[in-house]
Amino acid sequence: MKFLIRLFIHAIRNERAEMGQLLTRVIPLLAALLTVGGAYDFVIFHGLSDAQSMDNAQLARQLARGQGFTTEFLRPQAVAQLRDFAISQGLQSGRPRELFPADRFPAGTPRILPDTYNPPAYPILLAVWFHLIHPEFTEVPTAMSTTHVYSADRWIPPLNQGFMLLTAILVFALGRRLFDDRVAWLSLIGFIGTDLIWHYTLGALSTTLLMFFVTATLMCALEIVCVGEACFDREDHSFAPAWGWGLAVALLLAAACLTRLHIMILLIPLLALLLVMPRASLLLCLAIVLVVAGAVAPWFVHVNSVSGNPVGSNFALVLSGQGEYSGNQIYCTTSIPNYERLLKDATRKEIIGFRWHFEHAWTLLGCNPLILLFGASILHQFKRRRTRLFHGLLFFCAIAIVAANNLGSATPDNVDPWNTLIVLFPCMVVMGAAFFFILLDRMNLQMMLLNHTIVTSAVAFILAPIIITLTTPSLTVYAFPPYMPPMIKSLGQFAQPDEWVTTDMPWATAWYADRASLWLPDSMSDFENFNKNVCPSGILLLTPVTWSSPISTVTTGEYKDWAAFVPFSGEFIAPTDFPLPIHTMTSPGGPDYSIWSDRPRWQDR
Repeated sequence: MKFLIRLFIHAIRNERAEMGQLLTRVIPLLAALLTVGGAYDFVIFHGLSDAQSMDNAQLARQLARGQGFTTEFLRPQAVAQLRDFAISQGLQSGRPRELFPADRFPAGTPRILPDTYNPPAYPILLAVWFHLIHPEFTEVPTAMSTTHVYSADRWIPPLNQGFMLLTAILVFALGRRLFDDRVAWLSLIGFIGTDLIWHYTLGALSTTLLMFFVTATLMCALEIVCVGEACFDREDHSFAPAWGWGLAVALLLAAACLTRLHIMILLIPLLALLLVMPRASLLLCLAIVLVVAGAVAPWFVHVNSVSGNPVGSNFALVLSGQGEYSGNQIYCTTSIPNYERLLKDATRKEIIGFRWHFEHAWTLLGCNPLILLFGASILHQFKRRRTRLFHGLLFFCAIAIVAANNLGSATPDNVDPWNTLIVLFPCMVVMGAAFFFILLDRMNLQMMLLNHTIVTSAVAFILAPIIITLTTPSLTVYAFPPYMPPMIKSLGQFAQPDEWVTTDMPWATAWYADRASLWLPDSMSDFENFNKNVCPSGILLLTPVTWSSPISTVTTGEYKDWAAFVPFSGEFIAPTDFPLPIHTMTSPGGPDYSIWSDRPRWQDR
């Protein structure tokens, strides 16, 4: 009896000691996260700064208002596709159909259209977030000018950082599941201490959400492998738990696919893993495919019903960046060629894309030293079978994602919606941390001080970029070109709600001015056709997005039809028959915005 009491007391003391050790690590970590997160949100963040973020935000606002999956950011190619589909439907039914029938769009009603470009998951999540926090979408310019940040912009980073924290928990759990506490803690520091990851949380990109879904999917796949191993080693072990993990894999992968459609490519390496693992189950693979397809198919059916194409306006992305479709011309044109050169163009994009990712992988993955160790670990064979299988899965997932990504954009930037490789970063960090400790253990250092010095130095290298970011003063108030919410909102009001704003930054006028905005077509004839036959444009707004482009863009490139509107000689000269002949500029000292309209609407304000 005394022995049992002593054993119980010893166990309690050990548990308290372990809890004390955990708290001494967790509390400083949480304090650091709050400090770093506050610095990014209130010092570095100056509002949304990229087109895709503003596109997602305005989609979420439409959903929060109960207007369905509609958009105020109008791409000419998508508008032309919807118009042609409406005409074809009218020919089939024998009754003429219009994009904006009078019974559904009376005078004064905004001329918005179904969105056929973006997948739905992240805008829906953001819409739910907006519904919960109730941001002020109708904020007046004078109120915005006091903080320099649009009210709704300010609430987006905390949502993303919440999913970043969830992913960090998965990183720690994965490190412990495959290796030990040392790997788990270094992986956690490597993940949350990467500057690039924090920058992704500052925009309304779906990357942070997608990172969580993909990491959770791969972890559930690992659990299936563990169940298969147990069944292979012990015949009396049940395979039933694998079906629960398989359902989790299918649902998480379906959510990831509805966040970025081309993530469906991950089905290939995942199914390959489940077929080569111990106690493979073809029936489980088929079940996963059916669940994913059943969850994703309704979205393709919906897009096909409104546009006549199951992938909507994404069907032309294979030609993006090829031949004459450089820059953004694939979105701004209304004439898409046939796909006779599709295979040749796709092959060329794949070659360019793999070379780009090979040359820029380290920067695309946050310049983290653990990523270099992950790359080097391809030459190492881990002892545990489950670790080897997970290691191989990561490499094949990376190849699959790059291959699918190249069909859209072969040369993404570091913070870019097309930098999809970053979603594998959490798992790569774990494997890189494990390889670091393998190399360290093989050195067989007898001095613990030297061992700790090496680990501390590695952590310092990991944290160097984020320390530089947080300690370097920034004088930037508004992001390029610049996106000034007060100015953009004021200029957008020159167009009536049932008119379009035609501009070279429609994402900004759609989000900040809350006006349906047409991306400047590459052809002036297309603009006049839209203005006359689809929806009139109240104003034409040109900005430094065009002025700062290479001069070839307006001399021989996509905007050569608009060369007369670019002040090469300090003067703007519009064609005599242009429907918006009246011109003005924003006041000196502000951004160089050029405004055209049918009459001097600005004199009324």
